Amino acid sequence: MNRAVLQSRWCRFPLFILLLLAAAMGSGCKKEGPYPNHEIEIVIPFAPGEPADIAARIIQPKLSELLGVPVGLVNKPGGGGALGTFAVAKAPPDGYQVLATSSSVFTVLPATASNLSYSLADFTPLGSYLSDWSVIAVAVESPWKNLEQFVEYAKKNPGKLNYGSPGAGTVSHFAMEQLKQFYKLEIEHVPFSGAVQVKEALLTGQLEVAAAGLATLAPLFQSGELRPLVTTAEDWLPKYPDIPTMYEKGISDFPMRIGMGLFVSAGTAKEISERLSGALATIMQDPAVYAAADAAGLDVDYRNPDASGKVLGIEAVVIRAAAEEFQMKN
Repeated sequence: MNRAVLQSRWCRFPLFILLLLAAAMGSGCKKEGPYPNHEIEIVIPFAPGEPADIAARIIQPKLSELLGVPVGLVNKPGGGGALGTFAVAKAPPDGYQVLATSSSVFTVLPATASNLSYSLADFTPLGSYLSDWSVIAVAVESPWKNLEQFVEYAKKNPGKLNYGSPGAGTVSHFAMEQLKQFYKLEIEHVPFSGAVQVKEALLTGQLEVAAAGLATLAPLFQSGELRPLVTTAEDWLPKYPDIPTMYEKGISDFPMRIGMGLFVSAGTAKEISERLSGALATIMQDPAVYAAADAAGLDVDYRNPDASGKVLGIEAVVIRAAAEEFQMKN
């Protein structure tokens, strides 16, 4: 083989390598397929056992089925829901991180906490789907058989009682503060990192009274371990018609709903948010979801994205005014 032939072959070899590299780079730069094409992460900014967590677990299998990809659940509690909410606000707007939260992170928390690092404008609502009510309760061994007896004791013993909530800035915290203001009670607030810890503290005698979501406390009402005193619902609850409402007692001018909704970060492409919101709308027509919600003590309360955002805006204004009246801003 002569020298000229060898040189010719070696000159063509780098060109061959370059063509291979270009092909590899080209395949790596291809656009992803239609959304979704890999696992979606649902971020719940509360601890397991909270109403938002219970609600998300009801729809999670259906979402995975409809979207055709795995849907994982990640609890990121802290700051009354602020920690997990902020994480999704700053997530890439690609639809692969979805916030499943209660309305309090957009209504009560902004009205009571200073220097929040997010706002509703950082999100695109996908719709609300279930709701819960907060309940103020005591242990069954408690001497207080009803709200009137509890209030009478608290008035006669200022500063001697404490109460627990799932955290500062939650609907349950707000409800108990309303009750304190209305009756002029001196009761110390003990914030916990979730409703599960609250109910355990109540059962073990660490707390005299607590406020938490009905979905969390309902099993203990049914077992007779806890006694409900009052709820934030607008009307009597069908399963618990003996629980009076703060609304009927004149304690609150408005019902305090714990609404559950899904959100993605602002800037998410319209076709992606519509794919997710459409899946949620379909899920909320499933009788199995109704049955699961009823068993968990939650109400089906579906609203489309536009209605969901408008309701949150209205609730935020009303709650902010009440928080200012009660001087609840931290």
